[in-house]
Amino acid sequence: MKYFMEPESVALIGISRKSGPGSFNLMENMIRFGFSGKIFPVNPNSTEILGRKAYPDIKAINEKIDLAVISTPRETTLGILEDCVVAGVKAAIVVNQGFADADTVGKALQQGMSEIAKKDGLRILGPNTLGVINNYNDFTTSFMPMTKEQVPIGLICQSGIFFVGAREFSRNIGKGIDIGNACDVGFCDALKYLGEDPEIRVIAIHMEGLNQGKKFLELAEKIVKEKPVIIYKTGSSERGAEAAISHSGSMAGNYQVYMAALKQTGVIFIEKDGQMVHAVKTLLNLPTMKGDRVAVITFSGAAGIMISDSLERHGLKIASLSPETIESVAKLSPEWMPLGNPLDIWPAVMLHGTEKAYSMALEAVLKDRNVDGVVCVAIGPENEFSFLDVSEVLKGVREKLPDKPVAAWIYGPNSGEIGERFESTKKIMAYPTLDAVSWSLSILKDRHEVLARNGKL
Repeated sequence: MKYFMEPESVALIGISRKSGPGSFNLMENMIRFGFSGKIFPVNPNSTEILGRKAYPDIKAINEKIDLAVISTPRETTLGILEDCVVAGVKAAIVVNQGFADADTVGKALQQGMSEIAKKDGLRILGPNTLGVINNYNDFTTSFMPMTKEQVPIGLICQSGIFFVGAREFSRNIGKGIDIGNACDVGFCDALKYLGEDPEIRVIAIHMEGLNQGKKFLELAEKIVKEKPVIIYKTGSSERGAEAAISHSGSMAGNYQVYMAALKQTGVIFIEKDGQMVHAVKTLLNLPTMKGDRVAVITFSGAAGIMISDSLERHGLKIASLSPETIESVAKLSPEWMPLGNPLDIWPAVMLHGTEKAYSMALEAVLKDRNVDGVVCVAIGPENEFSFLDVSEVLKGVREKLPDKPVAAWIYGPNSGEIGERFESTKKIMAYPTLDAVSWSLSILKDRHEVLARNGKL
């Protein structure tokens, strides 16, 4: 995978002579992204592209080529790959569609690609792929614009939508590999690379279908001992499985069998759109949760009831708070106020102010030995009600007591901005729904069990 992710020289075969908005010029995008290696444009109809000498074919370059990116009509692909072998190219990315995702001719062409890879040792990524992105090396083979940010998140996918829509899927990408139809390089190669990469701490995977299932499961079971692996498996319905075949040529297989086998390895298996963002930020930023006992601090009694129901749905339970915890909060509350878990601190807020009441409650439950994790329900106020914003004071408490996970649900007119303030130090994560809060704590518990089972704690 090194030649895909960290090339020193790249040949762009079939590169367009057009540039500027709407041209989707890969070379232009690669230069703008900051790639400092050698770029060789290959186009028989031009002698120069973007100020660089263009070549009629790859054999005419006569220099060492680590990676070839091929975006020519499908009927030319096998001949170009054979030329790459002759030219000593180490790896190739085939961008275009129309192979196993298409008709019988395309399937035969893809089979020919697989045979070249097997016979001649040329590693091939794709076809039907945007290729790779490596923000740690200023490198991308995507002709679509990409966000640059060095984050320890590795992404493996079977669709370019997860590159372009990274913010909605995994929030960010540090390094990404779109395996497309996976004629040669597949999930096992990509997972092994990211699993061994010290710059990557969390691996997010979109999976339509899986070949080499046994090998992948063995590899995943090994890697989850060191870093979390999150898999979003699509194609759960009959129609979804059919769509996977037409999209990437992947046999989706029996969804329930996949789910059971993947969960058994210790990966985090997700089933809903939108969960990957929550899973990535949770596992990247919060400590694992050693048990299932959760304390809830809330301004709203109704929210406390809702989170209690949600925690139970996700295999967690309301903690029995110690007498010391109850007593510390009772000192701020009216005598008539019954206290338990969830801790409704609104009466204490009315008497002593938001910061004092909430900070004392959070510190008390974080010190409580009966508590494994904490849910904070808070208000996202605007303007004259800004005194209800507890983000800064709660971050201060977390700095002193960082060992247990704290997840927040913020409601109100300014919940988005206040949520960002909560997350600014990466000590407290905020979620859009109470169900997302509960689910996120549950995967921290699952992660703790994986590490404990493998002697990693």
